[in-house]
Amino acid sequence: MKTLATKKNCTKISFDFHGVINKHPTFFKNLSTEFMCRGFEIYIVSGGPFNDIKEYLLIHEIPYSAIWCIFDYYEQKDKITVFADGSFHMDDKLWNEAKAVYCRKQNICLHIDDSTIYKKYFTTPYCLYDTETQTGYIGNYLINFSSPAEETATDILSVLSSLNSAAEVSHR
Repeated sequence: MKTLATKKNCTKISFDFHGVINKHPTFFKNLSTEFMCRGFEIYIVSGGPFNDIKEYLLIHEIPYSAIWCIFDYYEQKDKITVFADGSFHMDDKLWNEAKAVYCRKQNICLHIDDSTIYKKYFTTPYCLYDTETQTGYIGNYLINFSSPAEETATDILSVLSSLNSAAEVSHR
C-alpha cells in the first residue's frame, strides 16, 4: 500500500510549469508570493527546458526558490537522445517517475501538477490540478485555485495539516 510522505515541518511546495503556471501565471505569481511570505520555498518542477521556464518566470515576475527540469537533468546524464530536428527520446518510465523521485529527495511536502500520468509515482502529496475549472484535489480534498491566493494557500496548508494528523494517528 502506497502512503503519502507527509512531514510535520515541511516548508517546500512545488508547481509544475506546463499546464499549471503557464495557464494561469498571475494566480501562480500571487500564490507563490503568498507561500514565500509564509516562509515556504517554491520549487518549479517540470519537463523543461530550464532556460525557457526561467525566462517565462522572469517576464511574469513569478518568484521561486529553485527550478528543476527533467530534460536538462537527464540530458546532463546522457539519458536523452536529441535528434537533428530538435526532437528527443528518453525512457518513458524514467521520465514519468522523475518528478516524484525529485520531490521525494528534496523533501517537498506538496507537488501541484495537471498530469494523471505522474501521480501514480508520487508518495509526496500530489494536487491534481484541473486547468479548466481551476480546482485541484489533494487526495479527497478539493482546492479552489480561483479563490484569492491567500485563501488558497490557507486551504492547502489546512489539508496538509489534516494529512499530517492522519499520518501521526496511523503510526501510533
